[in-house]
Amino acid sequence: DEYRQGYALRNDIIYFVFDDRLYDAPAPLEVGITGTFSQWHHNEMDTKWLLKRIDDHIWVLAYENGKHKIHTNEHTQFKYRVNAYDEDGYFTMGIWAEPKDTPHNFRNNNFVFVGHHQALWLKPELRRTRGIWLTNYHCPRSLDKNDYRLTNAKQETLDIEALIPIEENITLIVPETDLEPHKSYYLSIPSLNLMAQCSHEAMFRELYSSKELGANIGFDGKNTVFRIFAPRAEALKLYLYRKPEDENAYATHDLKMDDQGVWEIEIKENLKGIYYDYTVHGEIAKGNHFYEIEPVHISDPYARVMTDSAGKCRIWERETPAEPLKIGIPKMEEVVAYEVHVQDFTENLPVAPELKGTFEAMCLEGLRNEKGASVGFDYLVGLGINVLHLMPIQEFWHYSDEEWEKSFKNDDFMQKMGVNMQNYDWGYRTTHAFAVESRYRNPKTEHGDQRRSFKKLVQKFHEKGIAVIIDIVPNHTGENIEGVDRTLNFNGLDKLYYYRTKNLDHIGGMGNEVKTENRPMVQRWLIDQCKHFIEEFGIDGFRIDLAGQIDKQTLKALVAALGKDKIIYGEPWIGSDDPDYENNPSWDWYKHDSPITFFQDEFRNAIQGGTHDVYDKYRDRGYAGGNTSFREAVKTALANHYAEEHQPNIGISYLDIHDNWALADRFAVSESNGMKGVEEDRYKIAITLLLTSVGAVVLHGGSEIMRSKGIVERQQTVKQTINATKIYINGRRDTYNLKTPNLFLWENVGKNQTDGAVSNFQEMYEFWQGLIKFRLSPKGKVFRQSERLSGDYYRWIEPENRNLLGYFIDNQVFVMINVGDYEDQFHHIWLPEGKWHLIGTNQKIDHLKGVENNGKLEAIFGEKHHNFPIPACGLRIWLKEE
Repeated sequence: DEYRQGYALRNDIIYFVFDDRLYDAPAPLEVGITGTFSQWHHNEMDTKWLLKRIDDHIWVLAYENGKHKIHTNEHTQFKYRVNAYDEDGYFTMGIWAEPKDTPHNFRNNNFVFVGHHQALWLKPELRRTRGIWLTNYHCPRSLDKNDYRLTNAKQETLDIEALIPIEENITLIVPETDLEPHKSYYLSIPSLNLMAQCSHEAMFRELYSSKELGANIGFDGKNTVFRIFAPRAEALKLYLYRKPEDENAYATHDLKMDDQGVWEIEIKENLKGIYYDYTVHGEIAKGNHFYEIEPVHISDPYARVMTDSAGKCRIWERETPAEPLKIGIPKMEEVVAYEVHVQDFTENLPVAPELKGTFEAMCLEGLRNEKGASVGFDYLVGLGINVLHLMPIQEFWHYSDEEWEKSFKNDDFMQKMGVNMQNYDWGYRTTHAFAVESRYRNPKTEHGDQRRSFKKLVQKFHEKGIAVIIDIVPNHTGENIEGVDRTLNFNGLDKLYYYRTKNLDHIGGMGNEVKTENRPMVQRWLIDQCKHFIEEFGIDGFRIDLAGQIDKQTLKALVAALGKDKIIYGEPWIGSDDPDYENNPSWDWYKHDSPITFFQDEFRNAIQGGTHDVYDKYRDRGYAGGNTSFREAVKTALANHYAEEHQPNIGISYLDIHDNWALADRFAVSESNGMKGVEEDRYKIAITLLLTSVGAVVLHGGSEIMRSKGIVERQQTVKQTINATKIYINGRRDTYNLKTPNLFLWENVGKNQTDGAVSNFQEMYEFWQGLIKFRLSPKGKVFRQSERLSGDYYRWIEPENRNLLGYFIDNQVFVMINVGDYEDQFHHIWLPEGKWHLIGTNQKIDHLKGVENNGKLEAIFGEKHHNFPIPACGLRIWLKEE
């Protein structure tokens, strides 16, 4: 029975057990496990999740599960994957192992834990001033009011008037005296040693206001209105300061609350440039972070300007947005997005020191490196992309320079990584969603100038026909990271409203989870921040970080509010740690029912092998790396014929992205370090497969010049401390807080091996440039399709040698790939009618003039058979003349 159910439990040890006789899968060489506890990773080679063979058919992984790292209940799902040789003798990686007979614990195509830890728990909910709706789980229900105890936050006992059964496990509890909806009450069953706080869900899910939140100067410029949502607060005070360093306010005001939980005050002055913050006052009770418990000032979550993530807010006027794109926002099928981080892109540019790491540097024209090659803005415009995808630019958490330098100034490793004097970060820890990141402004300008310079950036790219989208992080905030709780805004306003919690504490792998479901004002917060950046800056869309943790209904509301012309895509993986969320199909979602375009990781896995380290070059780098078992998966990827994609734009295709291994390191000559050289032909095959697929694509900035993270160790995890806080330094795959590995090395632009460079940087840039321009040209319309393709739109040429793959796209483009180490030939290929030009080889792509092969331009005619020789690790692209 344990073999069939896939696991066994012995005290604090989970034995994952795999009997290969019980599954429809080839005889495994390796068996790995993946599931909700590992975010459904696809890294079967990670030894942490690799099973060991203990006899001819049985594989086991003993997992020490102290403190229940894996919850052994029906909410935890898992499944097995195997690496094996298929029936044709080819090594195949990552095959899902399907049980031959359905086990008793196989639900929704996954294993679950069952029959264990059926915890007794209560879920009481305040419904009215005289009503508590009690749901009890796995415990007997008594109708004797003496079996229950109702108390308030002062531990005073309140009498119960009546118990009314509603359903088998639902009871209406009527107290003798009125309750105050915003306060804390606790219901317990002493005989079962159970107690729970009465939740405020009934009130929370019905409160809504459309009033403008934040600090807003009137349209006539004569007044300033402050509004902030805090439904359980009992008082809220506003403090005004003339300077950001002032400790004492020059004025203090009490706000008043309306009947929807919005606190407000109107001051008959134009307060532009004045600094401000708040104190929020309320009941002393577990789960609250009001001033009476934590005597700190908090900031406005709707603030337009922050002096820093833990600094003061500043009052600022509304912006007039940048002019829209004259050609309109690219439709999803036309998107060739370029993901880039402001500091990475600008730190090494030849600009004044105060401009490094700023918006201003990112849009400066005329910059050149010592070789005379264009860098920065001109370089990016010349690449030909049509969407600039900026990594987070909303105000995000930074440790202060003073405390950071004190801890790391003389640390050799931190010096090498460029982070000994200042806290560098990618920004996936937003603290103020309406404020533009303060550290991206020119430090010689005033607080607030970052808004002007960001709008200028948008305008400059719009003038070049390039859309601008930003990466937003609405699923978790910087209030709870590195294991430290901070009271910046949401925690102090009402943690229980804004966040998902368990036992009144934060949950979530990223420190917290913002609660969008059953919270109309949190849903509105997400929509408001997006509309804010559209209406005040003119941006064209959003990438949503960990969108799988945002409920389906909120994402649908967002798409409806922003309009169909906006670009929106996000990550579908990594669900919530809240079982109520995960078990509600109206909230939880994945690829098959995605409300937005999602990152299609299966495309990435097929082409370059996924996110795991490279242990075996021919096995772990997908089809481009020589693993021919992926040829069928590549066909699905190119045509976007995934079951969950009813049209090509449901998923967005990509190869590498910020938190993956850099493409240069995956295809490195040695040691997964692209700084020592790159297998450039395989690298070019990978990008050719990406850019000759249908649907939207996103590129990782710097990959076009083989940007490598090789300066940092492959898999190291180093822990430093800053004021007793652990700072996690991860390996080469995830360099989110290490500056040096992420920087653009502008000196490489224009260099080839003839210049003594380790790689052909300029040739690679021009290769990507040629492919992008071809894709976005009138001829490249064959790739920019919005409807699901007919079965013959991609016509496949599949020689017996699986190193070879050819494909015609709409009989207009013919691509040939050889991932083998030896020259080969496509035999007897019938070309459709017309004149065909060779436009792409391993050296160059030029759809306008064609490219030379053996010293001459090539053109051939169709309606006849041809043989096409192709070199080792070679590619050829042919284009039919109109």
